[in-house]
Amino acid sequence: MNLFIYCCGGFGREVADLARRLNKTQQRWERIAFLDDTAEESEAVYRLESALREFGGDVIEAVIANGEPFVREMLLKKLRGFQIRLSSLIDETAVISESASVGEGAVIFPGCYVSAGATLVRNVAMISGSMVGHDTMVGENCVLSGHVNLGGGCMVDNNAYLGMGVQVREMTRIGRGAIVGMGSIVFADVPDEVIALGNPCRAVRPNLTKRVFNHER
Repeated sequence: MNLFIYCCGGFGREVADLARRLNKTQQRWERIAFLDDTAEESEAVYRLESALREFGGDVIEAVIANGEPFVREMLLKKLRGFQIRLSSLIDETAVISESASVGEGAVIFPGCYVSAGATLVRNVAMISGSMVGHDTMVGENCVLSGHVNLGGGCMVDNNAYLGMGVQVREMTRIGRGAIVGMGSIVFADVPDEVIALGNPCRAVRPNLTKRVFNHER
């Protein structure tokens, strides 16, 4: 089996490092390479159609390495359209409760913790040191940046992004497509499709562009 990391930017290189560490002990893949439909092709970087022609879909699995939830959603739809299997990468230092559920395509970096009864639905990225409390649900394509802490019983709806160091009170909902700025302290529900930040966290404007990294500066 060959693992293709979809996107070869900075996050992609971090995911590649994680995959190589896992492969040293688990020996899951014969080849680890990148998919990127905008980059120049090389021995290590393929466009999706080129990878399918060279290797065939039956020996390919992919993981999405993009920090934008909206882009993660688009790439997931593309992979599903070609019936390419999603792989999950979970660092060996991460702690996942036996009663938790982690969906396909998850990327979980070192030092993360997923507590009892929690659910990561599909295509979720958790950056180092993040914690998901008991009975919390994290929806499709969500990104939890480093050292995010979700209290018990929270709901993070699809395509949400939580910046570095965000702290979320128990039983709180983060809306679909919401962006929560780094360092925010969330005491109350965050509506759908907004940019929210601060302590206490408040919605400041609509998330019209569905992009993250041009907002948090």
